[in-house]
Amino acid sequence: MTLIQQSRFFTVMAVLSASVLLSACDLYEEGHITENRVQVIEERFVEEIPLTDATPGYASGLARHYEKHGDGPVDLSVTYDPHSRSNTAMNASQSAARLAKNLRSEGVLNVKADILPLQDSGDESVVVVSYMSYRAEPPKDCTTMSGFDDTDISHDADYRLGCTVETIFAKQIARPKDLMGQGRIDPTTDGRRAGNIGELYRGGMGNESLEGETASE
Repeated sequence: MTLIQQSRFFTVMAVLSASVLLSACDLYEEGHITENRVQVIEERFVEEIPLTDATPGYASGLARHYEKHGDGPVDLSVTYDPHSRSNTAMNASQSAARLAKNLRSEGVLNVKADILPLQDSGDESVVVVSYMSYRAEPPKDCTTMSGFDDTDISHDADYRLGCTVETIFAKQIARPKDLMGQGRIDPTTDGRRAGNIGELYRGGMGNESLEGETASE
């Protein structure tokens, strides 16, 4: 093989090698499985209702919402009109104390109750409740698969596998704040609970029988 032939041979091989490498790059495709997971949205829950609607039943419902979604102190304010003879600061203070007591009896212990002057509000007091809350949302940039929410089953080229499952999972989470972990809880809590259980046995006391739900045989 002459030098010219050798040069042509190596040139052809170099071109072929480059073509193979480019073809290999073209074979790569971006994955179709979502890498995103359920996201937890932190926001301020604020509710304003007339004082006449702030019944023990309302306190019970608010306590259930707080148990599932709430965190931190509950700020409770009752308004009054400084120029009113009936909607006075004293009445507002008594109402705030009553509402706080109702919430504590429902298990919401961290309640900060106060009164708030509201000019020209008349004889009607208003209750304002707020606290930090969490809600679970589907993963970011995720949509459900075609045909899940409607009858349109056309192909969606942008759909990521797993998005529908994650979306359904987000709707089933009863306590979204649990997804935040236990970083705010005293790390000795679990150990103290386990120690208390052991003390019953050391003292010779047996556990009380469980009552309530029964399982079928």
